[in-house]
Amino acid sequence: MERADTVEEAQQEIKEIKKLKKMQLLWGNLLMLVTFLLLSYLLGNGKILFVTWVLVIFLLILTILSLYTLVTGTIIGTKNTRRVRAFDRKCWGEKKWKRNKIIEIVLYTVLGIGITALAFNTDLDSSHRNLSDFAFPFAGAWIGYNLGEIMRIAALKEQPANS
Repeated sequence: MERADTVEEAQQEIKEIKKLKKMQLLWGNLLMLVTFLLLSYLLGNGKILFVTWVLVIFLLILTILSLYTLVTGTIIGTKNTRRVRAFDRKCWGEKKWKRNKIIEIVLYTVLGIGITALAFNTDLDSSHRNLSDFAFPFAGAWIGYNLGEIMRIAALKEQPANS
């Protein structure tokens, strides 16, 4: 009887995590849309240097938050975000979770350094860029984000009731 309760609780948890991940995907898409519109406006008005430095600061903040999470183990975010990340951490195991966090920190750092180097070594304001210069890469990242999240949500399988 206890085994059936455990399986039922696990199924209920997976259903709830799927629901929370779908909600996060919805909010992520809304954030991407707002970001795209804001970038379109700013880049259309020649504010590419401003956008570059905002992006670098954003990456620095993400790096610090990820480093804090890795060192302390404390998950930062909303109640739902903390719940989903705790579930992922439990499913992945501590070793894989730490490895993924380290990879995340390294990627943020390398991206931030690369963008900073480009900002200092490229005359960003002199060249006239059009919207398609950033729209296609942004759309690719957006599509990749959606496909990745949808695949991760679909990978959460509910256990059969009679196992």
